[in-house]
Amino acid sequence: MDPAPTTLAEFGIEPAFAMPRRDDWRIGMVGFGSIARHAHAPAYRAMGWPMVAVADPDSGARRAARDLGVSAVYDDYRALIADPRVEVVDLLAQANVREEVVEAAADAGKPLITEKPLARTVAECERMIGRAARAGIALAVHQNYRWMPANYAARALVRAGWVGEPYLVSIQIFGSQDVHLAGHAFYASCDDFLTVQWDNHLADLLRCWTGRNARRVLARTGRMAGQSFASDNLICVLADFGPGLTGHVLHHELLRSSLASQPCRIDGDGGSLVFDLWGTTITLDSVRLEGGPRRIDLAPLGLPPSFAGSMGDFLAAVEEGREPEVSGRRNLATIRTIIAEHASARAGGVWVEVAAG
Repeated sequence: MDPAPTTLAEFGIEPAFAMPRRDDWRIGMVGFGSIARHAHAPAYRAMGWPMVAVADPDSGARRAARDLGVSAVYDDYRALIADPRVEVVDLLAQANVREEVVEAAADAGKPLITEKPLARTVAECERMIGRAARAGIALAVHQNYRWMPANYAARALVRAGWVGEPYLVSIQIFGSQDVHLAGHAFYASCDDFLTVQWDNHLADLLRCWTGRNARRVLARTGRMAGQSFASDNLICVLADFGPGLTGHVLHHELLRSSLASQPCRIDGDGGSLVFDLWGTTITLDSVRLEGGPRRIDLAPLGLPPSFAGSMGDFLAAVEEGREPEVSGRRNLATIRTIIAEHASARAGGVWVEVAAG
């Protein structure tokens, strides 16, 4: 029998994304590649937040920005940061230029939110966090998966005690980016596509759902004969969160079929959650329920796009003078985790301690 349908409100949970009071924050975007054009820009437009400037050295990216009606388009990020119309900086370029952009934003006193990962080394992260702190500006990271409907609901249900004390958190992704991104100049050629570039999302979600940081990780990667990417495109991860809690990730982007899926589950001593990573429903069974499992439909909530979630929290934090939910400082635990995973995978799959914060 199918689980009985219900709503999130019936479990005492109302969605409460942090959003700014102002709707006219003027955003300058450094980097205008595919993710900026097709994810960030539509999310901000949906919320009515004006994108007043774009900077990108690529002429095609600048042309795309003009086509979208962006009034100020630059080939140098320094000109964008100096533009008085720009109040906050959205850093969407690759990690190799992030530190210099943060330096420039700090010099100008302009808050900055960056795409993930914050950086590829802990030392870089710490320098950027320190520079932002000395300048008194907010620094945050777009860990936007936290604001996807099922992921957001899962965290809320766990925190409200509906599964009791979690002992297993698991994410599986079976995808085909080895085919669809085969020509990508960066992702197809880097040596850390799954361990760092991708798994920063998943390691951060395990932290988000449980409120705990991994103590040690074991990661093993593999390949498919004839795969397109330079780096291994299959990974299995075990994460030890300390007594009573294990994390699990199984992820590959090697599909040569249409049978993609993204099943997730959280099991606790008082119940279980089962859901799709990018889905709009979540199934709960709990010792606190009578009558069996419930299927919670999240679509009617009309939640904002996930990138509006991360940007909204950042803008609200700037207004309120508080630390963003995923500040650079808080994101260090995710960075330390994925760096340990990368080291474990390079060593052939051994336990690696996650550096303490």
